[in-house]
Amino acid sequence: MTSGAECWEERYSRSGYHAGTEPAHFLIEVCPRLPPGLAVDLAMGGGRNAVFLAGKGWRVIGIERSRTALQKAAELSQFRGLPVSSPENPELEFTDGPPGLVLLEADLGCLNLPADRFDVVICFNYLQRSLFDCLERSLRSGGMLVYETHTVEQLRFSSGPRNPDHLLLPGELREAFPDLELLLYRETSEGKGRASLLGRKR
Repeated sequence: MTSGAECWEERYSRSGYHAGTEPAHFLIEVCPRLPPGLAVDLAMGGGRNAVFLAGKGWRVIGIERSRTALQKAAELSQFRGLPVSSPENPELEFTDGPPGLVLLEADLGCLNLPADRFDVVICFNYLQRSLFDCLERSLRSGGMLVYETHTVEQLRFSSGPRNPDHLLLPGELREAFPDLELLLYRETSEGKGRASLLGRKR
């Protein structure tokens, strides 16, 4: 039986980019509302969203457990002419700095994000409920969370995640961050079942 890490490596070792190289539509939509500064992209994958934000002037910490995905994110960043680095000590890089992409190889199940550190936190197509409180704490006052992932409505379609542990229940994402000011929220089931949230730390 393959481990979770091996499954992700297998996914990203295929040719091309698993989710493409263009950013998520929801991120493009809310980008003009996001505060400048330090951002983190959780479960970054091939880097499409992290590279997009870096290109718009953010310093983005891209966290991913797959080395192959990290390499693809580095290549995409370099292709777009953006600076990219891979520090040996992750904690030293949770700091403000010039725009660009900072790559961190880490298992989100073991990583503890610093409190009151980020201006923007983004998470796309990844659900780990144990991270919800950590995401709220990691935002600075006025910082924003951008979260979009699949709901149980995805089971209506032939592709996409099937494990209920990886699918949001109706209204779950809206209730997951009680201390954030809800700026935008919607659930859709056209082509995909997903929930999208933009929230701001008071």
